[in-house]
Amino acid sequence: MLRTTLATLMVLALPLAARAATVDLVFEPPVLDSAPICDRNLSDEALVAKWEGADPAAPPETDTGLIKRDLRRLIELDSRRWFEVASAVQAGFRTLDPEYSDANMLIDRIELLLATGHLAELQQEGLVEKLAAMDLSQTPRAQHLLAGYLMRGVGIERDMERGEALLLTAAFGGNADAILDLVERENQGGPIEGWDVPPELGVTMAFGALLGKLDPLICDRVNRIAREYMNGNIVTRDPILAERWFRFSADLGDAISAWRVAEMHLRAEDIAKDNDVLLHYLTAASDAGLPYAQVALARVEADGALVPRDLEAADATYAAAAASDWAPGAASHVLFLQAQSRRDPQWTPRYIEALSDLAASPKAPAWALIAMAEEVLKQKGRWAGEAEAEELLDRAIALGEYAAMERTAPMRFRAARTPADFYKVMDQLIQVVVSGGEVDPLLELSNAFICRAPDAPQVAEADYWVRAADSTATIAVDFTPEELAALAATPDPIAEAEVQTQALNGRISAIAQYMYLLEKRGAPAGTLAFWTDYATRFPGVTTARASLALKAARSPAAREAALDLFRQAVRQGETSASGQLAEALLDEGYINADAQAEALELLLPLAERGIGDAMALLPLADPETFPNLAAVHDRYGETIDSRGDFDALLLALPLLKDKAVFDDYQRRATAITGCTFDEALRLADAVGRSGDRALLERWLGIAEYLARGKGAALADLADVFSRYGTDADEPRILAFYEAARSDGSRVAIHRLLNIYSHRSSPQYDPGISAGLFVDLVRFSAPEELPAALGRLRNATPEIRAIAYRSIDEAALYLTAAESGNAVAMREYALILRKSAATPAEVLDSTEWLRRAAEAGEPAAMIDYADALVFGIGVTPSREEAVAWLQKAADLGNTDAAQRLRTLELTTEVGQ
Repeated sequence: MLRTTLATLMVLALPLAARAATVDLVFEPPVLDSAPICDRNLSDEALVAKWEGADPAAPPETDTGLIKRDLRRLIELDSRRWFEVASAVQAGFRTLDPEYSDANMLIDRIELLLATGHLAELQQEGLVEKLAAMDLSQTPRAQHLLAGYLMRGVGIERDMERGEALLLTAAFGGNADAILDLVERENQGGPIEGWDVPPELGVTMAFGALLGKLDPLICDRVNRIAREYMNGNIVTRDPILAERWFRFSADLGDAISAWRVAEMHLRAEDIAKDNDVLLHYLTAASDAGLPYAQVALARVEADGALVPRDLEAADATYAAAAASDWAPGAASHVLFLQAQSRRDPQWTPRYIEALSDLAASPKAPAWALIAMAEEVLKQKGRWAGEAEAEELLDRAIALGEYAAMERTAPMRFRAARTPADFYKVMDQLIQVVVSGGEVDPLLELSNAFICRAPDAPQVAEADYWVRAADSTATIAVDFTPEELAALAATPDPIAEAEVQTQALNGRISAIAQYMYLLEKRGAPAGTLAFWTDYATRFPGVTTARASLALKAARSPAAREAALDLFRQAVRQGETSASGQLAEALLDEGYINADAQAEALELLLPLAERGIGDAMALLPLADPETFPNLAAVHDRYGETIDSRGDFDALLLALPLLKDKAVFDDYQRRATAITGCTFDEALRLADAVGRSGDRALLERWLGIAEYLARGKGAALADLADVFSRYGTDADEPRILAFYEAARSDGSRVAIHRLLNIYSHRSSPQYDPGISAGLFVDLVRFSAPEELPAALGRLRNATPEIRAIAYRSIDEAALYLTAAESGNAVAMREYALILRKSAATPAEVLDSTEWLRRAAEAGEPAAMIDYADALVFGIGVTPSREEAVAWLQKAADLGNTDAAQRLRTLELTTEVGQ
C-alpha cells in the first residue's frame, strides 16, 4: 500500500527570495512498501516491434490507459506511419471498455489530430466545438483540455474568459495539470482572478494528485514530478530531488527511470557520483532490456573501472543491445569487437561475424559499410572482392560518406575507358574535396590527371592540382643517418624543430629520425625513455628505426643489431618489417644459406598475400624452387589475379600471353599506382618488355612529367627508353641524357661518355668527351673523385689533353684525400712522389701513403711496404713492411701475397 495522504506527505515549503519566478518546494517521495507494479516502459525499438503489424481490433494491450501511452510515443516517433493505426485502435476503445465515455473518445480523436498535424480535418469535423457542447462537469481532465483549446483558439473560436473559467474549474476539481498551469501563470506575473491558492500549496496539491493511486501508470505520473524538478519551470530546479523521484519510479519498476538515475550518476554534472547507485540502476535498466543502458553497462564491464574487467561479460551485454532494433546497439557491439580484434586476433572471427550482420542491415552506418568493404578486400583479395566491396561503398556514398567516394575512385578509374567515364570519377573526387573538406583527395586528383586520364599526362590540369596539393601538404623530413649525426654534433634549431614537430604529430619516419638524433647526442635517459614509450603508440616506428639503423651500419655488429630491430618489428606485427628484413638478409654482400632460409620463411606468407616485392625476392631466397620470375608467376599467378598489389602486377605483366588479361592487368596497375616517378618508370619498363609500343610511350611521357627538374630521374628514364628504343628514338634518348647532365646527373655523364669517349664509337668526339669529364669532376663529391679521375686517366690521349686544361688533378686528389678517401690519399701520394724535387716532398708523399694504408686501402699498404723496405721517406723496417703486406694479403690482395712469398724466400736464401 502507498502509506501516505496529502496530510502526511513529507512536504517542506522553504521560501527563498532569490528565486521568485519558481516555487521553492521540497516534495519528497513517500516511503513505499510494495513490489514493482509499474507497467514496463519499453525502449522505442521494442515498442515499435510490439505494435508492428498489430491488428487494431485485437491490440497487444487491453488497458486503454496503457494503449494511449504507447500510441502517444509511437506518434512522437513517426506520426505519419502510426496515424492510421492509432485512429483504428482508438475507434475500438468502447469494445475494450464499454464504459469509455463519449468525451474521452472525442478527446482522444482531437489529441491525435493535433499531434499529427491534421488541423484542417479537426476544423472540418468541428470536434472541439462538439467537445465544448458536452457536459464536462464531472471530468476535470476534459475541462483542462478544452480550456487550452479555447484560450489558444484551437479548433474553436478563441475565448479567453471561458477558457480561464474552465481552467479554474478543472483546478478546483483536482486536475494536476490545471493546477500547475495556474501556478506557472502566477509565477510569470499573469494570475487568473479567482485562484487564490498559495503556490506552495498549489504545487503540493498537484503533485499529490499526480501520485494518486498505486496503479500500473503511477510511474508515468511520478516521472512528471521528477521532470518538474529537473526542468525548474514551476518549482525551483533541484536535480538531487529529481534523482530521488526517478529512483522512486525505478524502484516501482520503471526501466527508463532506472536509466535516468544511472545516466545522472554517469554524467555527474548535477549530482555527486555514487558508483554503487550507478551500478545498481544501470544493471536494472540493462536487465529490463533498454539497449542504451546495455551499451553503457558493457562499456563499464569492458573498461574495468567500476567493476572487475570482464570482456566476455561485456561481449554478452553488447550482444544483447545488438539484438534489439536500436541501431547504435549493433554498432557499439561491432566497435567493441573491432577494438578487441586489434589487440587479440582470437576476437577477429566474432568481429567479422558481427560486422557482417551490421553491414547486411538496411540501417547500417556508413563507417560499418566501409569497414566491411575493407574486410571483403582483405579476405577475398583486392581484385576478387572488388565488386562486392564497391557495392558496400556505394551504400556508404548514398549516406553521404565522402571517405567512401575516395575509396571507390581506384575501382572506377579501372573501369573508365572514355573521357566521360574518367571525368565522372573526377567529379566525385572534387566533391570530396569541396563538400567534404578533405585534403588527401587533392593528391589523388593530381595523380589522376598525371597517370590515369585516358590521354595522360594532362599537363595543364595536373599542374593545377599539383599546386593545390603542394599548398596543403607538409613535406616529410628525410634526413640520412650521416645528416642526423652531423645535426647531433652541430645543432640546427630550425631543422631539429621540424623533425620534433613532425614526430609529435605522429609521423613514423620523423619519430625514428628524432630518436636516432637523441641517441647520437647522448640525450638524458629520461628523455630517451619518454620517446621510447611515445613510439609504442604508432605501429611502424620500430621498422623505421631498423631501416635507419641499417643505413647507418658500418660494421657487421651494427648491421646485425639493425636486423635484430627488424626482427623485433616482425614480432610486433608491423606490416612492412618482414619484407624489409628479407631484403636485407638477401643483400648480395651478406647472403648465405642461413640468411636464405630465414628470408624464405618471411617471404612465403607475404607472397601468399599478393605482395609483389616478396615474390620478386623468392629467386634469391630459394633459387632451386624459383629459378626465375616465370617460376614465381607459375606458383602465384592465381594469387596475383585475386589480390596482387602493384609490384605483383608488374611482375606478371611481361609474362602474360593473353592480350585481354594483359590489358586488364595494366588497367589494374594504372588504377592503383601511387603515381610516383619510380612506379611510372617501372610500368614503362614492364610494358616495354611486353612489346606494347603505345603503352611504352604513354608511361614514358608520364615518367617524363614526374621527372621534371630531376637529373637522376631523367637519366633513369633515358636508361629504360634505351632498352626498347629504335634508331629513330636515339635523339630523344640523348636529349634526356643531356637534360640530366645539365642537372648534375653523374649517371647521365657516364652514359654520354660511353657514347662519345670510345674511339671505336661512330660518335667519338674528344671535345665533347673532355667537356663531359670536366662536368663529371665538377659534379662529383670528394669520395667520388678518385673513380672519376681514374676514368679520365683511361681516356684517349686526345681527350686527356683537352680535359687536363680545365682539371687540376693533383688539387682534386688532395681535396678527396683531405675528406678521408683512402684511394685519393694514395693517388695524391703517387703524384707527389712523381714530381718530388726535394726530400720534404718525398717525406710528404710517404706520409700520405701511410695514411692511406691506415685507412684500409690495400694498394697503399703495398706501396708503403715498398717505402719501408727501401727507406723512401721513412726509416727502413723490414718487419713493419712484412706486417703491412700481411694486412693487404689478408684483405685478398694477390700482389701482396706474392711479395710476402718473395720476401720469405729472400730471407731463407740470405740465411
